[in-house]
Amino acid sequence: MIEGKNLYKIFESGIFSKRKIVAVDGVDIEIKEGETLALIGESGSGKSTLGRMLLMLTEPTKGDVIFEEKNLTKMKKSELRKIRRKMQLIPQYPDTALDPRWTIYESIAEPLRIHKIADNEYDKIKELIEIVGLKEDHLNRFPHELSGGELQRAVIARAMALNPKFIVCDEPTSMLDVSVQASILNLLMELQREKNLSYLFITHDLEVANIMGHRMAVMYAGQIVEEGRDILEEPLHPYTRLLVESLKMEEEIADTELEIKKSLGFVEGCKYYNLCPHRSEKCLREKPPLVEVDKNRKVRCHLYA
Repeated sequence: MIEGKNLYKIFESGIFSKRKIVAVDGVDIEIKEGETLALIGESGSGKSTLGRMLLMLTEPTKGDVIFEEKNLTKMKKSELRKIRRKMQLIPQYPDTALDPRWTIYESIAEPLRIHKIADNEYDKIKELIEIVGLKEDHLNRFPHELSGGELQRAVIARAMALNPKFIVCDEPTSMLDVSVQASILNLLMELQREKNLSYLFITHDLEVANIMGHRMAVMYAGQIVEEGRDILEEPLHPYTRLLVESLKMEEEIADTELEIKKSLGFVEGCKYYNLCPHRSEKCLREKPPLVEVDKNRKVRCHLYA
């Protein structure tokens, strides 16, 4: 589907004394049809730059991008424009991805108009928002009138407008509440199954990468240091091991904090949790309601709820 060969991106800064920054350093990458490659690494490792290079939104300093057996780096701009409709980006910040002066309808319609796909425009856009889980009345709203999750769904609808084959998902859930993240991830996986899409899924979250990726690549200082399947279960590179160990440490800290809360009586649920012989996980996490057992009796306990 898409392949990057020996990709480099070098940025220059400074007016008098030029300083070179190597953002991507000799990367080889391949994503097959219908596959998700999860790209993980810390901020500044070059993940987003690599994603934009595959889309040819950032021109490589050196190397080739091959999409459907065509070398995009050798193409003229007019030829590249025809290919671009098959390649889309879902950015990290949905609130800056859409023009605040345009309605959601206008934003989704823009790529259709640019590529002169005007047949049954309204019906097409209505179908798109239904696919991503929005309603028709969302079309007349402006970006600031939508929640973060709704806004990201609108961005996904716009990305799907041209029936792409390859999408770079650049941390698409990092700015969303945890409760909303799962629904967006499920939507992306569902779209992939239905449309046979290929994803480069960029994230710094190991758990999300494990859920989304058929394969995983770890990036550090502009280079991919490890790549393959199930690499979190058996990491080989020291940096990958460090990432996995830090995740385990976070989980252990969370478990320790929970045990401390239990021992000190700081529970979110039932106040009687520490002394109750019938306690459960639900009692620890959920505050029990005051339940009317009969006309003369009320009790605050999950056993009767």
